[in-house]
Amino acid sequence: MPRFDDLPADQKAVLQLVLRQGRTYEEIAGLLRISPEAVRDRALNALDALGPDDAAGLPDEREDEIGDYLLSQQTASRRAATREYLEGSPDARAWARAVSNELRELAGDDLPEIPAEQAEVDEAFDALEARKAARVEREKSSRIGGVLLLAGLVLAIVAGVLALTGAFDGGDDNGDKAASTSTAQTQTATGGQTQVDAQINLTPPDQGSKALGVANIVRQDNQRAIAVIGQDLPASPRYVLWLVNGSNAKFLGFFPPVTGKGQAKGRLQGLVAAPDDIGNYKQLVVSRETNDKPSKPTTIVLRGTLGQ
Repeated sequence: MPRFDDLPADQKAVLQLVLRQGRTYEEIAGLLRISPEAVRDRALNALDALGPDDAAGLPDEREDEIGDYLLSQQTASRRAATREYLEGSPDARAWARAVSNELRELAGDDLPEIPAEQAEVDEAFDALEARKAARVEREKSSRIGGVLLLAGLVLAIVAGVLALTGAFDGGDDNGDKAASTSTAQTQTATGGQTQVDAQINLTPPDQGSKALGVANIVRQDNQRAIAVIGQDLPASPRYVLWLVNGSNAKFLGFFPPVTGKGQAKGRLQGLVAAPDDIGNYKQLVVSRETNDKPSKPTTIVLRGTLGQ
């Protein structure tokens, strides 16, 4: 297969006028004082020479049509029809790509697009989806990392100052919530070192929400508590922590109000005594409530699985 430099001089001249100057067959015909058909013959004979020798399955008239397409010598309707043909013909695409590679030195990136095969489209789409998923995962990991850093600060405060008598009253299952509405208090403890028994990542049930959180079940002197922190939550005076197993929900207590401004904007944090029957529940849930005596979670904003 010859290269461009191997073509006859008249064919090279036509391709240069078409690809480098953007001339039409008619304009070149006027310059050379020959017919537009003669110009087209020279251009298409050049493409035929540059293309692969074994263009099996590609009729001559289709090859000429694709040549006009590559040289941008078609009307809009003919160009659309040729593109549709290329989409459905592997032989046509193969020939067009081979010729395009030979013309690229002259035309650069100005050649018309050759449609991709469906497998290539699927592969490109899969790659795009993979990149998107990786980006989302990186963003999520970054945000979780920020929450974990904040959780570390909470644990630093909890360490050495856990006095569970000042934590949220855990309540019971009989619906008596009135005594459970006070927020966490801390007092200086003289006991042993605080240790983390478990960590629960808290994520929103709504994929459109940016809220994230983390809970740590901590222990000191054989007493346990749940330290929770969250971020990017809507301002509300009533956030509640629950233990949930199916339809069975156990009220643990209210968090301090979440503000909508300042450095603490959207941040939730609190400490609650871990009940002895925590092992009977599967999920830790944070809900936003509209009344001060909720019997079950209404609007769940964060949740995580216990025993991970």
